[in-house]
Amino acid sequence: MIVRQLCARHGRTVLAQSSRRLKRAYASSISEDNPIFRPSERDPKGTTRIPGHPDDVSSILDTVDRASTPATRVLEDMINSQQEEISALRADVNAHAAARPPASKSISTTTSPANTPDSLPFRSLKDLNRHRRTIQKAHRGGTHLSQTYDPSTILRRPPTADDLTLPMLLANQTHLGHHTSLWNPSNSGYIFGIRDEIHIISLDITYAYLKRAAKVVQAVAERGGIILFIGTRDGMEEITVNSAKLAEGYHIFHRWVPGSLTNGQQILGNAAVKVVDVHDNELTRYNDLLSRGNHQVMRPDLVICLNPIENQVCLHECGVFNVPTIGVIDTDANPTWVTYPIPANDDSFRSIALIAGVLGNAGKEGQRLRKLKAAASGEATYDITLVKGKLRALEEMAALDVDNSDGAAAEAK
Repeated sequence: MIVRQLCARHGRTVLAQSSRRLKRAYASSISEDNPIFRPSERDPKGTTRIPGHPDDVSSILDTVDRASTPATRVLEDMINSQQEEISALRADVNAHAAARPPASKSISTTTSPANTPDSLPFRSLKDLNRHRRTIQKAHRGGTHLSQTYDPSTILRRPPTADDLTLPMLLANQTHLGHHTSLWNPSNSGYIFGIRDEIHIISLDITYAYLKRAAKVVQAVAERGGIILFIGTRDGMEEITVNSAKLAEGYHIFHRWVPGSLTNGQQILGNAAVKVVDVHDNELTRYNDLLSRGNHQVMRPDLVICLNPIENQVCLHECGVFNVPTIGVIDTDANPTWVTYPIPANDDSFRSIALIAGVLGNAGKEGQRLRKLKAAASGEATYDITLVKGKLRALEEMAALDVDNSDGAAAEAK
């Protein structure tokens, strides 16, 4: 007879063959009290008995399915009821998702009910709606910031000279100067006071001088002058390029080459020159006049220097050739280096971006006025002889086509 025993060493049940000769019989719930199948006194007594468990004595040698007991029927009823509740909840959730707008309908179509897990966080549709209302109420609470600072706003939408205000200058840190030990006595007329051993620049003077510089830039651009923006510090590349694009001018953001104005013919005289029209089409008739080594180096009509301390050589060359300059003068710089100084903080990118943006918009306004005047007088800002030649050729071809059609009609008659 095969008897299931408990191994004390390994803690699991094992099969052993008994040496007693017993009569063959099958254990069942009816013959449980039979002494032949009664467990030994040495076997450990379990605290609980689960009907149908493999370790149960009454089911060791059972080979046929037994009828369910009341305890198993209760468990089966509980499992069936839970499955019915889960199915009903899944149907409610799918119906609610299908009734939502089409934007969220893709969520319910991508995951079929068969692939969704059985464990759902809500027992009914009412609990789901209550949870969503709680989330929406929590989102509506608290503080909502309507105006936040974006550093790229000044680069993308710089203010014009008319939009400039004193609070705007204060917010962009244009009033902060250097330590009192680094100041230049020439800036005494621009300093408002001292705070924590830092010079404070007068914003009234900054406002007035920036408006004056914007008028100068607008006037030069309106007369078709060449405007050059210079900003050679690390981080000023984007500010310098954007301002030059607004004013339709030129820019330098790497390094000023010494002698570009005083010795420009030797440095740039051998550079290749290409003359193009507004559509970037090369005008070949200027090749002989402006060939390599024969053209005259052009000088800018206005130089805007965003960091004058690092570009003193450039400002000196502009002074030699009487080129007007505009510079951002901090408390440690000399305002006599430039023609039109703007007392402001030159170490803050926010301050430089504001000033360069205002000057760039002034140049943009000057270019707009120049084009309007040219259009009102019937003039163009570029040579249109090639365009006139093409239009004349098209008119001649149209006239030939008309003559050919008239001759063919006369022959047909």
